[in-house]
Amino acid sequence: MLSACLLFTGALLLPAAAQQAVLPEALAAAETAVTEARAEKEAAWAALESMVGELQDDHDALTADADAPARRHALVLAMRDALPAAATRLAVEAAKGRAVLRGTRRQILNDAFAQPVAAASPVDPRLSAFVARRVADALSARETFDGLTDEQILQVVDRELPTRTSWHLFWNDSFHLGLPEAERWNAAVTAYEAAGVKLDRLRNPERYGAKGEVAPPGMVIVPGGQYELGPNTGWERPARKVKLSVFAIDRHEVSEGEYALFLNAQAPELRKGLLPRGWQLDAAGLANVPDARRALPATWVNWSHAAAYAAWAGKRLPSEDEWEAAAAGVDGRSYAWGNEFRPGLCHGAEGAREPLPVESFPHAPAPSGALDLCGNVWEWTSTLEDGTDIAALPEGLVNIAIRGGAFDSRREELAVRYRWTAPGQDAFSSPRYTRPIGFRCVKDL
Repeated sequence: MLSACLLFTGALLLPAAAQQAVLPEALAAAETAVTEARAEKEAAWAALESMVGELQDDHDALTADADAPARRHALVLAMRDALPAAATRLAVEAAKGRAVLRGTRRQILNDAFAQPVAAASPVDPRLSAFVARRVADALSARETFDGLTDEQILQVVDRELPTRTSWHLFWNDSFHLGLPEAERWNAAVTAYEAAGVKLDRLRNPERYGAKGEVAPPGMVIVPGGQYELGPNTGWERPARKVKLSVFAIDRHEVSEGEYALFLNAQAPELRKGLLPRGWQLDAAGLANVPDARRALPATWVNWSHAAAYAAWAGKRLPSEDEWEAAAAGVDGRSYAWGNEFRPGLCHGAEGAREPLPVESFPHAPAPSGALDLCGNVWEWTSTLEDGTDIAALPEGLVNIAIRGGAFDSRREELAVRYRWTAPGQDAFSSPRYTRPIGFRCVKDL
């Protein structure tokens, strides 16, 4: 955990050259570990798959063949004949003057059944041993082993080895539990996943928090802690110190393709009320976005649209403070990429007429790793103009803070600390409203 924390801190504060100096050897080792773990996982799966094929006929021999009842009865007789030896051992344990726990009774029965069942069974020992273990577990609930009949033991066998269940269902439901081959597979999968996470931490430190928090897919981590925010220009707000809990924020603005998925997932009668300005539904009542526009940020989205999308995605809209913390970082940058404006690092202040696809500037991330926080389209927050955070729109006319500037913004509007507001109650009801607004979401961790 310490190494991950140091890597994450380095991603925030170290210059790019220093980051490159410490990563190659660690990356090479992590990539090798992933390759080796994948090979072990594939070998473990091959062994498990081979076993599944080997045992299917043996399972049918005890459950589906014409002679299956006789074979099952032979197992029952073997276990019945082993009960006296088990009862004698149980009596020896009881004579020690302390209660004999169920686990001890289970072990006594399993030891007593193992050899007789293996000798009486015409099937693979792994299958007959499973039957013996399951019967021993069921019968260990009894305080004594006296009075057990063939019929009682057969009832347990029938329950644990059902005759009307396919081999593969039986395997998945119960048989694989406790098998060394299955345990090897589970261990190999766990090791492979752990190796993959370690490699991902090195490649994408922005997705991991200092205490092991992991950002969901498509999101990056914003560390918790103290932030000095503001003073904000534009729609002014004074400087403030805030303490934020760690959270995740979308790496890019919600795209038109992503918003269309949300729309089409809604009930047909709700879709029209969630359409951004300029959108239409087709004859089937669906939102179809041309391929050329799917990566563009969803624009002309009113606040209620954005909040509905966020709730559908299991997220929420960021507060103004969260947005600024994600964009400025703990070092309080003036722009997402640093303290000096550089036209080639954002889409704005150049007289453009429309946004670019999301993530068009991957070389200019904010400290959090989020992209396009300056320019492209304005972004909704969940903060009113007076600094009050909201979860839903209050009644009446209200103005909500928007941040980040857009493709047609002046240079000063692209600064991290610049804030403006837009009407919360359908900003785009009038076609005269020309400020393009989109959004991105956050998620508590």
